[in-house]
Amino acid sequence: MNAVTLTKILLKAQDCLESSQSSFKENFFEASVNRADYSMFHSVQAFLFVSKSYAKTHGGAHSKFRELFIKTGILDKELSVRLQRSFEKRQFSDYDYDEVLSEDALESINDARLFLSTTILYLKENNFLQ
Repeated sequence: MNAVTLTKILLKAQDCLESSQSSFKENFFEASVNRADYSMFHSVQAFLFVSKSYAKTHGGAHSKFRELFIKTGILDKELSVRLQRSFEKRQFSDYDYDEVLSEDALESINDARLFLSTTILYLKENNFLQ
């Protein structure tokens, strides 16, 4: 198995975001919400990677991210709100049988876009990424 690198993590986050946007354009809103949430999950993994922390599950990753970056004031609390909202929407879209609305999918895409751009900015400002 190849070694995990920050670049690989970020590429996966970007790929998920692009997949979310493509799914949205094709009116696949459930898939769009799913991929947006996974983009955010991989962004969180990038934060954890540079902190030499690791979590495999969404819940574990969210908890460690909040502990290391939100509660310490390094990142704005709004990111945690967006992360939780995205996760809840994905849970709904994956396990419920009600329709996912385009507005919900678009909000998830916007949350993921902001989350990824914040991740990249943080990594650049802290010399983890050029």
